[in-house]
Amino acid sequence: LAMLASASAFSPSSLPSLRPSLRSSPAAINMAVSDITTAGELDDVVKSSGDKLVVIDYSTTWCGPCKIVAPKYEALSEVYTDAVFLKCIGDSSADATALMKREGIRSVPAFHFWKGGEKVEVIAGANVEALENTIKDNM
Repeated sequence: LAMLASASAFSPSSLPSLRPSLRSSPAAINMAVSDITTAGELDDVVKSSGDKLVVIDYSTTWCGPCKIVAPKYEALSEVYTDAVFLKCIGDSSADATALMKREGIRSVPAFHFWKGGEKVEVIAGANVEALENTIKDNM
């Protein structure tokens, strides 16, 4: 009974966060793909990444092509470990919607590429070949 009583004290908040910290170094966030939801998070990552390539995947939960390209994007993040891979799911929060609006996202999926604090490339659509070529060209 004592075990049952202690088991009932469990709460999800007692678990450590599974989301990588965006406040740490770029190497720490390069654990495959990290979620971001605010403009401030994106700005912090772009600034702290220096000359590293930062790739961000903008998508929504209802987008079919987004769901198809997501595992391929994840696989690319494991191949190109010198780049920082992020994703923003636009319908996950008001902040994520605001970030997508600020970045001019009109269709999803969309991929933006940042290097040295500047946006260097944009790809609209689920074209994995173009995505990988753009990563290679900007590494």
